[in-house]
Amino acid sequence: MMLFFMQDDVSIVNHWLVNGKHYAQTSEEWLKRMDQNLSSIAPIMQSTYGKDSAVKWTVYWRTFFIAVAELFGYNDGEEWMVVHFLFKKKLSA
Repeated sequence: MMLFFMQDDVSIVNHWLVNGKHYAQTSEEWLKRMDQNLSSIAPIMQSTYGKDSAVKWTVYWRTFFIAVAELFGYNDGEEWMVVHFLFKKKLSA
């Protein structure tokens, strides 16, 4: 079950910076798997974005994965990072 809170409902307990190189590697893997499974992905793209826009959106997703890999991998992952936050729900007044 996923819960969403307004900013006023939570406070940050802690946070962690994670080097971006792992997210770059993840994005490269997503791109590789997408390319390996294009025949399975094509119907999903068509049903999601419409038959006329499926190829365009496939290219957009490929571009996204490539850009993420390049940006987060730049400078050995030290320029772009991933941040994890631990939130605590504030008690109602």
